[in-house]
Amino acid sequence: LNMVQAIWTRSKSDVSEDEHLEFYRYISNSYDSPRYTLHFTTDVPIAIQSIFYIGESHTEKYGMARMEPGVSLYSRKVLIQSKSKLLLPEWLRFVKGVVDSEDIPLNISRENMQDSALIQKINNVLTKKIISFFSSEAKKDPTKYQEFYNEFSVFLKE
Repeated sequence: LNMVQAIWTRSKSDVSEDEHLEFYRYISNSYDSPRYTLHFTTDVPIAIQSIFYIGESHTEKYGMARMEPGVSLYSRKVLIQSKSKLLLPEWLRFVKGVVDSEDIPLNISRENMQDSALIQKINNVLTKKIISFFSSEAKKDPTKYQEFYNEFSVFLKE
């Protein structure tokens, strides 16, 4: 029985740290805690509800295979594509989370997604938001950001 709720549809203030931790562990199949959590909602230019997590570490440094993208695409709480390669650029493959957009039709096919201007627009909005989030975190807590950078700089330099 699936007990995990669609916490990305709730207000940021209504989601507890424990719920974030449980959801992060569920979607990332890991047992660590997220280093950063970005709960992001916007209506312009596209209606997006999302949660992104950056874990404590990544598996590529241990000689494991290349990480798969970790962000799943939903439309009105219905899974459209798990671990979508189109939502974020490949160098952000260490980001785990979900993106839910009511603007995406439920009947979109995977072939149409590759050519979709809407998916490209979502990619641009999310990438800019994640970069600005990293920038603000670097100013807010330089020590924590430096630890993040030391761990994930390989991805950021791609």
